[in-house]
Amino acid sequence: MPRGSQRAGVGPWDFGLALLVDSSAYPPDLKAIHRVIPGLPLAEAAARAKGSWRVHDQEDLAEGLAALDAAENPAFLLAGADGVHLLTHPDPVQLALAMPADRSDRWNSLNTSILTQFVLPKVWGLQDDEETVRIVHHDPHAALRLAVRTGGTAVLLKPLAVDDVLVVAASGERVPRKSTSFGPKPRTGLVLRTFAID
Repeated sequence: MPRGSQRAGVGPWDFGLALLVDSSAYPPDLKAIHRVIPGLPLAEAAARAKGSWRVHDQEDLAEGLAALDAAENPAFLLAGADGVHLLTHPDPVQLALAMPADRSDRWNSLNTSILTQFVLPKVWGLQDDEETVRIVHHDPHAALRLAVRTGGTAVLLKPLAVDDVLVVAASGERVPRKSTSFGPKPRTGLVLRTFAID
């Protein structure tokens, strides 16, 4: 903007910084973001899920993660002090009723959408907010430790597919909060921006 042509009411807060990455040379690397529900014991979480999901007991976290990776979407792995359970094959009628009609089919098929619209509110009667749901990036072992420490349940997810995220974004929708952790990320450092906008 040329000097002296600044409009009234326009300030540096009206502008932002953006990092542009060549996605052909550096394809996005998506990581899962896991949830922990403090105060929801694993036994209760699994018992309540049996009304709308198939619940498969797992020997340990390693076996459960392998089963989650091999499972058809949607699927979730519940882990806590008392064991590990894989949720698969949700009841199609209950799932359809829970998902918002004003969202695209692709959005409604995301595991994070199903978690926030179906599992949390309908199966467990919980809100998906920062007070109820804690977030753990990438590390299922850290999520399990937090669940054990808080007497709760870790909900472990598979990362979203890049194509799903791109299709949802291209249609003008946003994925649910904390759906995925994107890479590549800029290196840690310091970026300075002047308050002058001319």
